[in-house]
Amino acid sequence: MISILQNEVERLRKSSNELAAQVAEFVAAGGEIEEIKPPPPPKPVVYVPQEPPAPKPFVRRRVEAAPLPLDREDVREQARLKLVEHMRQLSATHTQTEAAAALGISRRNVYKHATMNDITFKKPERGGANNNYRRDQMGERDAKYAERIRAFLELGITRRQCCGKLAINNKAFERIIAAHGIDYPKARRGSTSCAA
Repeated sequence: MISILQNEVERLRKSSNELAAQVAEFVAAGGEIEEIKPPPPPKPVVYVPQEPPAPKPFVRRRVEAAPLPLDREDVREQARLKLVEHMRQLSATHTQTEAAAALGISRRNVYKHATMNDITFKKPERGGANNNYRRDQMGERDAKYAERIRAFLELGITRRQCCGKLAINNKAFERIIAAHGIDYPKARRGSTSCAA
């Protein structure tokens, strides 16, 4: 390691001598060489913890206790009683369907509360399950079905196939044949046609 440095010093000695001669010439000509002071060393970082803020003076305030929250069942019961009271007010002027729309609940819910609390709503002027117009319309439809059922009976189609072709269920089929006095036999066991 030392031999490498010595070789480097010997190699750079010529340029070092030239630089020293230039400096001597500069000083002889009246030039001054200023020596710059090195910058001061950086100040060490000292951590100074912040002082906590002064505590506020303790003042005892009189706080009234908040009322206890209602029990879940009490809240539901109060909401139900409000709903029933609102339904009683609507029952004089509204039908069940109109009341359900006004209250924003289902008709089944209105019916349930009305039954439990003996609330009777205004009867609908038109519509409903027992409306005369609807009964007449159903009678006409059943008469058309009865004609088609008789035609299917002559062709020897089973009850099940007949229900499928008419797109009705077995209960409606039984109701129609009973109302129109049609004797539609059931299929024999092991056979695909009726027993007629």
